Amino acid sequence: MLARVEDISLPISPVAADTNCAAALSLFLSDVSLFAIPLRAEGGALTLVTRAAVTEAMAGPEARTIWAAQPVSILASADPQIVDAATPVGLAANNAAMKCPAALSEGLIVTREDVYCGLVSPADLTVAIAKENAARARTLGQAARRMEAAKARLNSAAREKADFLAFLGHEIRTPLTGILGVADLLQDSVSGGEPKRLARTISDSGHHLERLLNDLLDLSRLEAGKMPLHAAPFDLDEFAAEARDVWQPRTDGKRVALRIHVEEGTPRIEADALRLRQVLFNLLSNALKFTEQGHVDVSLATWRDESSLRLRMSVSDTGCGISEEDKARLFEAFEQASASTVHTHGGSGLGLAIAKSLVKAMGGEIVLADNPDGGSIFTVDLPVRKAGPRLVSTATKEKSVRPQMGKFELGRILVIEDHAASALVITEALRAAGWEVDHAPSAAIAREHLFDVPYQAVLTDIHLPDESGDMILRTLRTDAGPNRDTPVLAVTADLTDRRRTTCRAAGFVAMIEKPIRPRALVATLADILMLGDSPDAWARAG
Repeated sequence: MLARVEDISLPISPVAADTNCAAALSLFLSDVSLFAIPLRAEGGALTLVTRAAVTEAMAGPEARTIWAAQPVSILASADPQIVDAATPVGLAANNAAMKCPAALSEGLIVTREDVYCGLVSPADLTVAIAKENAARARTLGQAARRMEAAKARLNSAAREKADFLAFLGHEIRTPLTGILGVADLLQDSVSGGEPKRLARTISDSGHHLERLLNDLLDLSRLEAGKMPLHAAPFDLDEFAAEARDVWQPRTDGKRVALRIHVEEGTPRIEADALRLRQVLFNLLSNALKFTEQGHVDVSLATWRDESSLRLRMSVSDTGCGISEEDKARLFEAFEQASASTVHTHGGSGLGLAIAKSLVKAMGGEIVLADNPDGGSIFTVDLPVRKAGPRLVSTATKEKSVRPQMGKFELGRILVIEDHAASALVITEALRAAGWEVDHAPSAAIAREHLFDVPYQAVLTDIHLPDESGDMILRTLRTDAGPNRDTPVLAVTADLTDRRRTTCRAAGFVAMIEKPIRPRALVATLADILMLGDSPDAWARAG
């Protein structure tokens, strides 16, 4: 609690203003602690005279002769500072410093309801302010320590959340390999419409779970500010054509026309095409979900404001539209236009939240408006850079042509995987393609194979119960055995950029991501074996 002036005031009795200087000096000489004497004039007016003023005037025989009989009011303060007893000490000192600085060296007169209470000495005022400042400093220090502790807890919670989600992603993607991989194997191996339909249902459900997991991880990275952005030159025409190829088949069987238009004369731009594609695809998914007939239009154009080149991307539909109430919460995570939406159209309510967060991370904004023709219009506006023209040299033209693939005979593959379902999917997919496959559930068992049997390729899980896949790779490369130069592929459910960079730096020729899709696995392995030691193996496998 802040000290008030009454807490440090001294009850010094006032004397009449006409008291002479000799009497006033006697009062000061009789009480060495007395710093000032309050004076009361006729009519109740208050002032004070300080010890310094009286002793200086009476310092010497001649001065005492002159001043002894004079009224002490002549030496009184010209502008005394009078404060109410309940005034906080700090406020009183601040007011004195602003209005009457001399009061800080003379003292304060304290009253309550205009009735005199006492005086506050400059020394006591200084001590009280020093104590308050010290207390305030301690409070601020404690608050700063509490803030640091809270920040540390938040950072720890953020790390724990990120670690938990990374663990969750790994643990979910691994069994997803069993769901999606086995579903693919069933579709390729069973006959009859009903078994294939059941396998396709399993596959579709698994894909839905995978999309939900990816959305959750993306949202978490965006909230933590850890979503990497990589700007690179690209053509909007090619960008639009790719979107058209992906989404046009999804309008088949619906009375909806998909129209994607790039404004004429739009230059090549430099931006993160991958994240822009993610934004556009989320908006397209939302538009097609709620449009039963009519059209969905995508417009891409650039324009220049005062400081930069900007990209405007709009997606309009002729769907059911969105109420004003729903617009206010539509971009929040897990929100949908109405409670019945999830039952009618499905979805997690994360797509638009991710789109908005991605656009914000790229320095832009996304706006929702009503379509005059019915439905909604989502408009993205963000800064981009103008890219230079595509350089086409003779070497570039040669590289743009698919290199002549080498031929290879299907040999023996070693799969090192401790998860039974993942091992089943990988081995069955490779055997169905014609390879002979050995399976080792641990690094120890794998060594029994690696030092004796030459393999065409080795696929190893990164996280094994007894040793990491990285260690297996290092052992092979430093050993003079039959697999010293055998290509080794990493298998992992950790899809972070950090893991990909680590695998590449370790010397893996590619990274096989979980959940494993049999056809993609076979195609990747075939490409790598045909490319041999080509440096393009990572690019093609990724």
